[in-house]
Amino acid sequence: MVNYSDPEDHPELGDQRRRATADSAAQRMARIRERNASLTGTVAIEAAREVALRQLDARARSRAELHTAITSRGFSSDVADDVLERLERVGLVDDRAFAAMFVKDRFSLGGKAGRALAADLAKRGVALELINEALSEISHEDEQARARQLVDAKKRSVLSRGLDGAERDKAFRRLTGMLARKGYAAHVCVSVVGAALNEWSRESDDDI
Repeated sequence: MVNYSDPEDHPELGDQRRRATADSAAQRMARIRERNASLTGTVAIEAAREVALRQLDARARSRAELHTAITSRGFSSDVADDVLERLERVGLVDDRAFAAMFVKDRFSLGGKAGRALAADLAKRGVALELINEALSEISHEDEQARARQLVDAKKRSVLSRGLDGAERDKAFRRLTGMLARKGYAAHVCVSVVGAALNEWSRESDDDI
């Protein structure tokens, strides 16, 4: 008869199983790295190329991200560079296009701007020159408008607390903090939030 032990009744068994799974995954990766490190010539190039293509199938990636993905699987830096140079020649790796698309998507979908976008791209190994070039595509007017959209999305929550005295100050700090975390410059945060709060106050007065 199989004696089944529920991990909830014996949590130490669940921990053991999780550790065993983690160990197995680490062991498998170690074997993969060892095998890849032993490959040479065309075989190594083709295997590393497959790693890069699988990464690109999942989402767009920078050259540095792909380089890390390849070398972390046991291939040499030289093999990674060779593969990426080939992919660059056919347009599958292009940090300029990657940065432009990244900025456009994160700005329109998540509302990130300025410093936050620059930091995200820097983490992905994109050159500063290309980061600045991509950010330059966002006009001051676009940034102001997007910041206002983010602030307006909080309008109901702010008005539910009122805009008198201390509550207005709290709302100002919360909203400017939210924009700052998304990378907007201080002058944008202050002007957009100040204008929104003034408009909402006038609307509230008109409703009385």
